[in-house]
Amino acid sequence: MESVFLDEEEFEEKIEIRRYFNAVVRRWWLVLIVTIAVTVPWVLYTLSKPLEYEAQAVVQFNSFEGNDPTLTESRETVLTSRSFAEKVVAQMGLSVDIESDGQNQLSRRSLFSQVYTTQSPIPGKYFFEFNENYSYKLSMLLDEDRKKNVSEGLISEISQKALNVNGFSIQMAQNFSKNPQDLTFTVHPFRDAVKNFRSKTETNWNRSGNLMTITLTDEDPDLAAKMTNRLAEIFVEESVSLKTSDIKRRSELLEEQVNLAKSKLDEADRALKEFKENNAIDLNAEQETQVNQLVVEEQQKRDLETYRNTLKSLLSKLDDELLSGNGSSITASDNRKYIFSQLAEHAYFDNNSTMLLYRQKLRDETESWRAIVASSSERNPRAISIDLDIRQTQIQIEDLASQEISLLAGEIRRLSRKAQRLRYNIGRLPAQQQRLGELTRDQQVLEKQYLDLLTQYRDAQISKAVESEEIVILDPAIVPELPKNLNKKTQASMGGVFGLGLGVFFVILLEFFDKTVKTVNDVKRFLKLPVMGTIPLLDFSDVFDFQDSEKLKQIDQQLVTHDYSPTPIGEAYRSLRTNLLFSKEHGKIQSLVTTSTEPGDGKSFTTANLAITFAQLKTNTLLIDGDLRRGVLHNTFGLPKEPGFSNYLTRMVPLQSVLYETHIPNLTLITCGSLIPNPSELLGSQQMRKFLDEARRKYELIIFDSPPLNAATDAVVIGTQVDAAVMVIRAGKTNREFANQKLELFANVPAKVLGVILNGTTSDMAHPGYSYYHY
Repeated sequence: MESVFLDEEEFEEKIEIRRYFNAVVRRWWLVLIVTIAVTVPWVLYTLSKPLEYEAQAVVQFNSFEGNDPTLTESRETVLTSRSFAEKVVAQMGLSVDIESDGQNQLSRRSLFSQVYTTQSPIPGKYFFEFNENYSYKLSMLLDEDRKKNVSEGLISEISQKALNVNGFSIQMAQNFSKNPQDLTFTVHPFRDAVKNFRSKTETNWNRSGNLMTITLTDEDPDLAAKMTNRLAEIFVEESVSLKTSDIKRRSELLEEQVNLAKSKLDEADRALKEFKENNAIDLNAEQETQVNQLVVEEQQKRDLETYRNTLKSLLSKLDDELLSGNGSSITASDNRKYIFSQLAEHAYFDNNSTMLLYRQKLRDETESWRAIVASSSERNPRAISIDLDIRQTQIQIEDLASQEISLLAGEIRRLSRKAQRLRYNIGRLPAQQQRLGELTRDQQVLEKQYLDLLTQYRDAQISKAVESEEIVILDPAIVPELPKNLNKKTQASMGGVFGLGLGVFFVILLEFFDKTVKTVNDVKRFLKLPVMGTIPLLDFSDVFDFQDSEKLKQIDQQLVTHDYSPTPIGEAYRSLRTNLLFSKEHGKIQSLVTTSTEPGDGKSFTTANLAITFAQLKTNTLLIDGDLRRGVLHNTFGLPKEPGFSNYLTRMVPLQSVLYETHIPNLTLITCGSLIPNPSELLGSQQMRKFLDEARRKYELIIFDSPPLNAATDAVVIGTQVDAAVMVIRAGKTNREFANQKLELFANVPAKVLGVILNGTTSDMAHPGYSYYHY
């Protein structure tokens, strides 16, 4: 296929940007619809959303034993846990919700002096009815018509003492009891209340991990402050209680172990003493040295085995986290960080310079990551980069721990061999000395274990007497004066901006997946063909009201006038005519064929008007309806269909019988003629070649209108016998992939594809001179 292919370097990113910009302008109505569809519900939601108040409290942790890098994670886990939230919700009665009376906004503070629930209150709607004799009746509403009496009595009773019913307790405020009004409140399911409370709770830590900020939101400013302070108080109480109970449990466990070790040591001392009394023998200096050395070697071996087993256990937990399939979840990620922290902080590595370096590096990276996340989010590029650094450090820690486990295994084997030699030497002693050595060794081992446990027990006792950490509420929450969502206009406008952005994004997405050809740049970029001309989009809705014989006159008055009126459509066809006449690539053209990819592209209409413009140039023009299946040019010009081109090709009539003079000077038409079964064969026949020879001698320009390429290959057959072929493409309708596929039909035949006529363009794609007539 001979065609003009354009260099791809001419189409840079700016063409893509312009394409999407034009798409947004062209589909402005869709952007508007999406914007309205998003903005209106958002504005209604924003305006109807109640005001929310935010309260903050700051808790300070003063540690006297140094900062533990794992404490922050464990504290935050406790504070945001479900069980912790259940305690707060129950103690503050947050499952109880007061309904407004429609005139005044009622607050818990003005109604109740205290409210709390169990963790299983009976949910439902309750109604307090107050009578003139200062009595009350509390009912549970079963439905619109039925209610169940829950409690009744004097108002003074529930003002002085809490009323306990159905899993919740309420004590009325003194001011309310003086002027009581009927009251409705709802007890929500406890789980729903806990879930709602946890969604309102947020915690943030400072870089060093010793300050924690607790933030809560609620529609009631007083309740927001109370919830925040109560949450901080419970956390402090729980932290102290947990630490005290942990120390107590550890002391009790160590006390049991000390007593057990003491009894074993006493038994070993008794056995050794009895043996010495019954046997008048003793170990010499060398033998005693061997026994003592064996004790030391075995103790070292036990210590190393403990270190090795602990390290292997931590590495095994890391493997379990990966194998569990939850490695990407937040909980799993926190667990891995905790395990790596334990691994790096293990006492075995206290004298390992490499691990000390990794340990400090992990601390610094973790603190930096927390600081960035606290001020932005985990998706912050800097946070992501530091997280990658943390993972790299974790890999280094894991590798070093694996190496140390291998070294420990070798050292344990060495100590085992050494202890085995010592036991062999001791075993060579006489039976009584050998027994004495064993008893001495057992006594020394038990004595060392007892002394170690006793030291740990005394340290635990000291921890009970001296606080190792002080937890205080540094900055209690105060009742907020203004809601955090006071400026609803700004929030509503943000919805509008988001809706506009979503509309633009939606249009760009449609344009991205739209494979149709719309602009001149699309033709050049995707079809690699030059554009010979662009024809504006026209409305023919009123043309079909006329008879066939009148259509051309109506169309001609709209498009190509006899007096060369400078209409935009007329100038478009004249520009097309100029491009065809002065084509640099192919020189003078006497014969050409027009085709399209599919029906509806405007091929026949374009061909007819192109022929008219050539005739107006006083060029003797012959227009041939080469669509022998569904030709339409006879209707366009109001001429008979038969006899026509098919009748001539079948040798039924001579050429002169199918030549029809139109009402346009210098324009002759050959209609399609009778329907025949084999048009492709006739178009490639000897009679066709004879026709072209005769027509070239008589006419200056010969134009064929051929069927669409998706219906037949007649255009390809004709294209091999004429000077050039031109394809008509409908802007916004023709699929570029389908068009390329049909253009491949010309690839293996001697046909010249001159270019493309882009039909149905809008004003922003039309001929640059069109706007000249509308200034």
